[in-house]
Amino acid sequence: MTEKPKNSDIRIRRTGGAGLNAQWQWEVLDAEGNVLKKGTALGEEHKAFATARKAKEKLGL
Repeated sequence: MTEKPKNSDIRIRRTGGAGLNAQWQWEVLDAEGNVLKKGTALGEEHKAFATARKAKEKLGL
């Protein structure tokens, strides 16, 4: 029996501010588009993505 690979996606969007004061909302989605985990981050875009990636890794995806 083979397992299907777990496909998931990370989405981030800016909800306010600019530059170092930018506010980001991130979501980790499963293959069907259901939200598995969500949160917020403050700062630059790459920091928000890194926060979401760490949350995804903790979920085991």
